[in-house]
Amino acid sequence: MLKERVTVTTAAVAVLAVATLYALARFSGSSRVHNHCQALQRSGWWVDNSSLVWQPQGCTQRQYAYDDVVRCMKSPRTTSVGQYALFIGDSTVRDKFFAWARLVDVDVDGDAKVHSDITVRWPGEAGIAALFVWDPYLKGEVAQQVLHGAYNETLEQPRLVLLGAGAWHLRYANESGGIVNWRRTMDGVVQRLAESRRDGAAPIADHVYLSPVAPVVPDKLSPERLATLDPAAITWMNAYMQAAELPVFSSWTDMARARPLETTDGLHYSAGLERAAVNLLLNRVCNRDTIDPHPPMRTTCCFEYPAPGSFVRWYAAATLTALALLVAHSRWATIPRIVPSAATLRQLLVFGGILLIMFVCDRTPLFEKLHKHYIAWVFTAILALATVGGAATWSADKSEAFLGRAQTDEWKGWMQIVILAYHAMNASGVSGIYNPVRVLVAMYLFMTGYGHCCFFYAKRDYGLQRLTAVLLRTNVLAIALAYVMGTSYMDYYFAPLSSAWVLIVWATMRVAPAANYTHLAWAKLAASAVIMCLINGLHLWPFTLLERLGVMWSAREWEFRFGTDIYIVYVGMAVALVRLQYGSQLLVHPRWPQLVRWSVPASILGLVLYFYFELTRASKFEYNKWHPYVSPLPVLCFIVLRNANAYLRSHSSAMFRAAGLISLELFIAQFHLFLAADTKAILVLVDSRLWFVNFGVTAFVFVGLCQALGSASGTITAWLMAKVSVDAPAVDIPMSELPVAADRPRALDRLASDPPLLARMASLPIFDSLALRWAIGLFALVLLNNYYD
Repeated sequence: MLKERVTVTTAAVAVLAVATLYALARFSGSSRVHNHCQALQRSGWWVDNSSLVWQPQGCTQRQYAYDDVVRCMKSPRTTSVGQYALFIGDSTVRDKFFAWARLVDVDVDGDAKVHSDITVRWPGEAGIAALFVWDPYLKGEVAQQVLHGAYNETLEQPRLVLLGAGAWHLRYANESGGIVNWRRTMDGVVQRLAESRRDGAAPIADHVYLSPVAPVVPDKLSPERLATLDPAAITWMNAYMQAAELPVFSSWTDMARARPLETTDGLHYSAGLERAAVNLLLNRVCNRDTIDPHPPMRTTCCFEYPAPGSFVRWYAAATLTALALLVAHSRWATIPRIVPSAATLRQLLVFGGILLIMFVCDRTPLFEKLHKHYIAWVFTAILALATVGGAATWSADKSEAFLGRAQTDEWKGWMQIVILAYHAMNASGVSGIYNPVRVLVAMYLFMTGYGHCCFFYAKRDYGLQRLTAVLLRTNVLAIALAYVMGTSYMDYYFAPLSSAWVLIVWATMRVAPAANYTHLAWAKLAASAVIMCLINGLHLWPFTLLERLGVMWSAREWEFRFGTDIYIVYVGMAVALVRLQYGSQLLVHPRWPQLVRWSVPASILGLVLYFYFELTRASKFEYNKWHPYVSPLPVLCFIVLRNANAYLRSHSSAMFRAAGLISLELFIAQFHLFLAADTKAILVLVDSRLWFVNFGVTAFVFVGLCQALGSASGTITAWLMAKVSVDAPAVDIPMSELPVAADRPRALDRLASDPPLLARMASLPIFDSLALRWAIGLFALVLLNNYYD
């Protein structure tokens, strides 16, 4: 298994190296190129054939609303005098104006004023407005005044100018002079734009763009328009503007050509398409002023990533130091006691290197990002392929135990694959998928309650040593990512959620431990459940104290996450107690065979009732209110069906088991290594237009690096627990314990192996208390948190 893991990880690293070289070869030093401003204007595609969701080439865009436009127009960075947008041109430019104006009033009538000037003002925001000037030939007084920068008290310099002409030159060629005069007009615009960029010249505006000549759909044109609006001429005109290097939004042409059904007259397109087009314009004009350069970084179009912070530079230096020490290990005759073992250094280097790879993937413009978008058949196909892979690796296990290790690993594995597909396809907007995925999270927490309750009951080990090991293993990756990526620990919500429930299970079993083996155990469970419900329901979590310590957690987010699955952990503990206290009695009960026989159809019926219930809720928000109470039903029904007979208990899927072993890494690392833009996009390692190829390559690299992360996290945990460092596979924390050396002190002590300087300090009597070291560790994290902020 270790060889297989190394092979997969090595292959993943090789693929990533090739992808990095490919990205570096395509990378441009020009900020307009590498921050995708140019791509935003020039290229993109609709994500599917039914929706009006536009995907710019290699980046994610922001969906603009009223307040965003206000903030953009009032930006202190602007050099313009006026806080308004000016649209000059024909009816196709007027369509863009109305799309902009509908950000103020969605009921603006686009047909109310034809061939006339229009003004829309932002209510309550003096000076912020949008103006449209009817000038289909760009020969009017306002157009010439703007192009020459001749502003006055009547016409202030605008923040944005959008010009457009061409359709009327073709439609009324005799009056306008046709394409010849249109070209002269464009040549004049080219000349004026060049002059305005010279030092000391009168600027036109902060942003000046041209609208392409709208492509037509001949089958829908009126006879008069069909006779004059030649598609070949329109194509030539748009090509001419691009060749002249005019700032034209060529992507608008692609948007219209790919959606011929969005026009009724063959020339003017639907309000939805024009809204998508104007949103591109807003991203080009406003992203610099409206996007916070701090995480979460969810918009990557026209966005300049900030330079790495001091912590990232320090972290990179520490990783390079680990590399230097590893090299020195083979050359030193005597290894200094403060230096960790070679095996530990190797895993520290792997861990640090992968986190830096995540930083490059999600905090630099080297790799492109794509919007996530739900497509039902793609989501189904991904799950179908996973199912086939799981079935193909179905094999016998060594044990027939109820909820045995192989079975729980498999359980976590297939659930994690479903969650990854759910996140990658943005399926959270589909209530019928969101609700069952909530149950998958509940299943994880059920295993937390069940597994730890079984351990404490069987081992009677309530010491801080194992508890600390579990918490370290669960949190080492999440905490490191929070500092390296500049995110919040709460963003990786499963780590704090699982850790909180581990502590609750431990405390429940630790208080009056003798009662765990009597009927009083049920009273302890009930009391614990009541206490946690009161804490969460009455908002008694110590968030005020955390804020004073500089730890900013969202109380609302935490209470939602905790409260949504507040009962399922106790259900897991209850199942564990039933099995441990009454299992032998149940097996010999005369009605046990009958109960087993009827449990299967009852469980099938229970799943049918659950899915009927969740599918008939009006929305996922309504379902969330019911989830704490209904989630135990599908969880228990699944457990019954999965353990229905000896064959099912003694077989499992090797592929799903492998995924289950690294489920913690898969869940946390997906945020920056499989997904991107802080989970709002898909990471692109190949080519953004080859969606399926990229999905497969990125998934392969992601899984390979997560296997390495799992091994490294286990070794780091052992190192921090002062255990012998070995190249070991990932450790399953929720359902197992770390091995403990027989001659090892019970206190958590050394921070390195073989024992270093810190270990010698730990031998002092004052450091013998594990609780004291907990306090020191938490204090160090608080200091680091405040320094890093």
